Amino acid sequence: MNLSSDATDDDDGGSVTPINAALSSMTNVELAEMSTIPGWNLVHHPPRRNTPRGALVGKVVSDKMQKTVNVAVDRYRIVPKYRKRLRFTKKFMAHDEHEVCNVGDLVMIVPCQKISRHKHFMVREIIRAKGQL
Repeated sequence: MNLSSDATDDDDGGSVTPINAALSSMTNVELAEMSTIPGWNLVHHPPRRNTPRGALVGKVVSDKMQKTVNVAVDRYRIVPKYRKRLRFTKKFMAHDEHEVCNVGDLVMIVPCQKISRHKHFMVREIIRAKGQL
């Protein structure tokens, strides 16, 4: 296997320009300033997600309480030995101030200050109402 720097064409679909070529043309002053290095901002300042921290997505399974809905959140774990995924379901009580959620809605819940003994999430938005695509 040839690992020389002149072999830039691989059989995986295209030529790759090494980052050393871009760095070799930079001056010492430019190299001292870390933000001028190509790709530095992507590595050290990853783009923020558009979902809030700790947000969960689940399905409303009960809306029989006043201003409270019960949301089932599914999480999956792959078992490497069998190559199957196991589904783990956890139910959270979430505060629904205007009582707009119905059973079967797909909602996003976010953590908030503890409201009652079991309720420490709040409904942020209804992603998909039941019966809609």
